[in-house]
Amino acid sequence: MEKLTSLTWIISIFLSFLISLLTIKLAIKILAKTKTIDIPNERSNHIRPTPKGAGIGIIASLLIVYYIFFPITDFIFSVSILLLCIISFINDNKQISIFIRLLIQIILAIIVLFYWPPLENLSLLETIIPSWLELIITLLFIIWMTNLFNFMDGIDGISCIQCIIIGFGAGFCLFLSQDINKIENVLAGFFIGSGTAFLIWNWQPSKVFLGDAGSVPIGFINAILFLLLFQNGLWYVAIILNSYYLADSSITLLKRILKKEKPWQAHKSHFYQKAIQNGYSHSKVCLIIATHGALLIVISFLASINPNFIIILFSILISSLSTIYLLYYLNKTPKSHEKDM
Repeated sequence: MEKLTSLTWIISIFLSFLISLLTIKLAIKILAKTKTIDIPNERSNHIRPTPKGAGIGIIASLLIVYYIFFPITDFIFSVSILLLCIISFINDNKQISIFIRLLIQIILAIIVLFYWPPLENLSLLETIIPSWLELIITLLFIIWMTNLFNFMDGIDGISCIQCIIIGFGAGFCLFLSQDINKIENVLAGFFIGSGTAFLIWNWQPSKVFLGDAGSVPIGFINAILFLLLFQNGLWYVAIILNSYYLADSSITLLKRILKKEKPWQAHKSHFYQKAIQNGYSHSKVCLIIATHGALLIVISFLASINPNFIIILFSILISSLSTIYLLYYLNKTPKSHEKDM
C-alpha cells in the first residue's frame, strides 16, 4: 500500500493527462454551443475571436481524478472548486460583479480552511502573530492567489507552463520528503497532466482559452497546494516555484494602484505583456518563462535535499535574483526589434 501511495504523483500525472484530453474536447463542444467567445479589443494580446472557458474541462478532470484517490464523502474541497468553476464560467458569458465574485471566493476559502480535514489544524504563523490575524492573512493570501492566475493568463500557453513548473517542482520535492503526502502528490500530478494536455490546444496560435472558468479555480487549487506544502515544511518550495507569477502580478498591481487605476480592469502592463509589445512572440515568452521555471525546479530540489536554514535562505535569494532578472529581460526591448524601430 505504501509503495502504491509513493507512486501517487506519477499515476496522477498520467490520469490527469488522459482524462483532460477527453474533457477538454467535450468542453470545446460546449463552448461552441454556448457561443462563449473572447472578442479581441485594444488590450488583448490576440487578434481573432477565440473560444474561452475550456477550463471547465480541466476542472472536470480534477474532479474525476480526485475521486479516483479519495472517498466520495470527501466533498468540501471538490465542491468548492466546482462552484468556483461554475460562477467563473457564468462570468465568462455574462459579467458578474467583482464584489459578488470576491464574496463567493471568501466564503469558499473560509469553508475549506475550517472544514476540509487537511487544513483544519493549519498553523503557519501562530507562534509569531495572533491566530485571528493569521486567519485574515491566510484568507487574503488565498484570494490573491485565486485571482493571480486569472491576472497572469494573458498570452497563449503561459498558465500551462506555470502549472507544469509547479507540478514538477512540488512533485520532485515531495518525493524527497520523509512523509507520504497523498493529496499534495495528486494536486501536483494534476497540474502537470492537465497543463500538458491543455497546452496542445493553448500553444500559439491558441485554439481555445482557459477563461475565468479555468484560471480562477486553478488559482484556488494552487493556493491550497501552497498552504499544504507550507504545512509540511516545504514553504520555501512553494515560494520559489511561484516566484515569477507572484513577482510579475504583485509589482504590476502595485504600480497600477499607485497610478490610481482599477486593478480588476483589463490592461497590458504585466512584464510578459510588455515582452509581447516589444516584439516577442507568445511562444518565445513562454519558452523564456519555462527555462526560468526549470531553474526554479532545480533550486527547489537541491534545497530539499538538505533543507537547513542557510541553504534555504541561499535558495530563496538565488531564485529571487533570477526572477528579478527575468522581469528585466521581459521588460527590455530586444536589439533586433530596436533596429526595426
